[in-house]
Amino acid sequence: MPNKVLASRFNSLKTATDRLLGPCLETSPSSSDYVFGYGTTLSTYPLQSSTNDLIDADSYQKLYLDIAKARIHQVGTSGFTPIAYKIGDYLSNPATADKIEETYINDLETLSNTMVTDKFICHPSQADLLACDASATASSWNGTLSHIFTVTFTNAQKRREYFNAGGQIRFVPSMTYSGSQAKTVDWKTMLNAIGTVSFGCQGTFGSNGVGQDYGSVGHASMTNSYQTAYYMQGGGVYNPNRYTVYAMELNDYTLQFKGEFSDPSYGNPDEDVLAIANHDTFFFRPNGTATILGTSYTTVQSELPTSFTIASL
Repeated sequence: MPNKVLASRFNSLKTATDRLLGPCLETSPSSSDYVFGYGTTLSTYPLQSSTNDLIDADSYQKLYLDIAKARIHQVGTSGFTPIAYKIGDYLSNPATADKIEETYINDLETLSNTMVTDKFICHPSQADLLACDASATASSWNGTLSHIFTVTFTNAQKRREYFNAGGQIRFVPSMTYSGSQAKTVDWKTMLNAIGTVSFGCQGTFGSNGVGQDYGSVGHASMTNSYQTAYYMQGGGVYNPNRYTVYAMELNDYTLQFKGEFSDPSYGNPDEDVLAIANHDTFFFRPNGTATILGTSYTTVQSELPTSFTIASL
């Protein structure tokens, strides 16, 4: 005799999926629920009653649909392997209807746990990479220069959902220089080695594994004063030269960032840097679609925040 799928197991899957894919209503950063909730409109279907032996087909299909949306958001359509989907008509064909198999529910439960582990991942194919703010130095510069800008959401909930869904603010410093002055060559080498610095929900990370990133400095840990999220130093005698990303919150829906280029005076004379340092920043905004069970759906779509320049390099 086949095993029965208890209503409690179906309901647990629904609760876990709703927590991940649905709205983030928790306002306290100390709560674990603060980092759950992509902000997607959930499929509407009820919890199943423990007094009924049957799971209605509509609820079953909508659970599968929401699970598929969340997982495709994380791994893309090419990375999503659909679990064999069965709906039987037990009421009309009790002898021949397909029944939900125990292994199928096990697979969904395993996938649900994996989705929670991967909750901050947004596949690049399910996101937009859009210009945020940019600044550049003069062609000859010295001292400490800062590019400061704000990122503003409609409200605090939209901010939480953007970062919970894997949204990021990305920083790309760079320099082009063909000359031979040692200090400028060092700045060029340092900046171009960094790649992309990504500020996310729970940490900030450099794409190329150089410099010092801070895995605990992200959206969920912001305070009203600057925290160092990332820095990279020069080499050799130019070790004091530093590129640093700072982050803070002005309120619960506005963040402020500072990209600092510090070339302290330690030579006699202290020569200028002889090339333009560029500082480009981007929104990595979750915004995906997928065809599921033959129909096109939006998977996750986060609000696009706005930026405002406070200070230029």
